[in-house]
Amino acid sequence: MNSKEVYRQKIEAELKQVQAQLAEFEAPEKSLTADARIKYAMHINNLNQKVNTTRTQLKERGEADKDVWDLLRYCF
Repeated sequence: MNSKEVYRQKIEAELKQVQAQLAEFEAPEKSLTADARIKYAMHINNLNQKVNTTRTQLKERGEADKDVWDLLRYCF
């Protein structure tokens, strides 16, 4: 397996872990006041957007050719 695939799998595993943690964070939301629920939901939504952005970037990098991949790997 090449380093590109290993990197992609590592990031994908981390994203799954973040999504599982976000699901846990959503559970206690029901016990909060209305104002706190709104703020809490906004934070959860923001984190979900970041996960989606990371998935999109991962997909874009996965489609990059080898030269671009090597450059990205050393930049990040």
